[in-house]
Amino acid sequence: MPMSDALLSELTPVRDDDSLTPLLHDFLTKVIRHSAWRMTFTISEQAGVWQVNFVGEDAGLLLARGGEVLHALEHLLERVVNHHAPGRWAVRLDANGYRTNRERELVLMARTAAEQVKKYRQPFTFSALNAAERRIIHLTLAAEPGVRTESIGHGDDRKVVVHPV
Repeated sequence: MPMSDALLSELTPVRDDDSLTPLLHDFLTKVIRHSAWRMTFTISEQAGVWQVNFVGEDAGLLLARGGEVLHALEHLLERVVNHHAPGRWAVRLDANGYRTNRERELVLMARTAAEQVKKYRQPFTFSALNAAERRIIHLTLAAEPGVRTESIGHGDDRKVVVHPV
């Protein structure tokens, strides 16, 4: 299931530029070849976000330690793209549908937390989440009546708290 239209529309708007496809393809092909990973990828552009999905025997390596390698590769790829094509670009990487499934899970968790907060009138604190995951929680509950969200903590220990209104 692709990211919901509501969440996609909240991402940073970017320019549409077909010249990025070869740049992304060449860079990722070199990374995979030099790493000797057994995987392939597809590239698409949706709502101004370049999306790359990795599949294959070694795609799971990108998901180790909560997707740290996937996030690091995404950050590196955004730096490369912005160096070669200055502007504001958004690149989103996924492996074997991990992020899509995680987004679905976070939306469900957010809605469940909101119901509990409304029912018991007590705040709910999520465990530490990365910035993208916190954003999904905030966006999911932004229009939810009876609750508000805030991020607390510092660095890797940032959490989302859902408060009753």
